[in-house]
Order: sequence, then C-alpha cells, then structure tokens
Amino acid sequence: MADAVQEIRRGREEDGVAIVALIEALRRDDGGSPPDREAAGEALRACLTSPGSGVYVAAGGGRVDGFIVVHWIPFPMLAGTEAYISDLIVDRSQRGRGTGRRLVAAVESEARARGCVRLMLNNRVAAESFKRGFYAKLGFRAREEFANLVKPLR
Repeated sequence: MADAVQEIRRGREEDGVAIVALIEALRRDDGGSPPDREAAGEALRACLTSPGSGVYVAAGGGRVDGFIVVHWIPFPMLAGTEAYISDLIVDRSQRGRGTGRRLVAAVESEARARGCVRLMLNNRVAAESFKRGFYAKLGFRAREEFANLVKPLR
C-alpha cells in the first residue's frame, strides 16, 4: 500500500519538477536517453495552460507518484471529440497499486462529461504496461486495421 493516501487532482505548475523526474526515470528504466528537461518542462506548461489539454497527477505525502496527460481533439470524421492520452507514467514503486487505473479513470470521467466519442492512446509493445495487459484490462483494444505512422521532425 502507498505510504500516504493518494489523491487524483489537476496538475499544477509546481508539479513540473516531479513530472519531469518521472519522465527521466521511465526513460532510464527503458534504457533510453534522458529528456531535455527544459523542453519537457515547456511542453508540460503548455499542456497545463491549454484548454485543449489536461494534466492529472496522483499526489500524496508531498510527492507526485504519477501523472497523465490528455488532449481533446475534435475529429470531423468521428463527428465528435476524441480524448487522446499522450502520457501516463507511474513511479516504479507505486505500480500495481491502482494509481494508473485511477489516473485513466479521471480522464475517462472528464471525457464522458465533455461528450467525447472515444479515448485513444499509443502503447509500445515492448512496454511493461503492454506486456502486463494494463490497458486491455481497462477496456482498450488494439486496432489491427490501422497502422501507427510517425514522421520524425527533429
């Protein structure tokens, strides 16, 4: 069990250092390179202040144990808005305790309140969360009829 009771709340600018530290830890655990802290902080601030995005944190005992970022994207083809989860990271010591599930539930609740037609996210097949079936347990399904295509710009 967690050392302190966690609350799921809207992210605030003062959560930035802790959120960037969670990003760094995940990248380190995955054998990746550390993020540009300044650029990550700027992107986070944009998400915190944009009406097209939302940030939630799992906080307790004076620390941030996890966070989720969602973007509200209008899709004419869907005749509605899609809630796109771009980031979900939970501190390794807090995984398996329901923190990620509660963060996704907060986003889903807001998405329903906004009248969104669906939630969408990308998950690396090599990621621990994919291997454990985390998102499948929450009702997400892989879309085999679509390819996830990206074109790096930097």
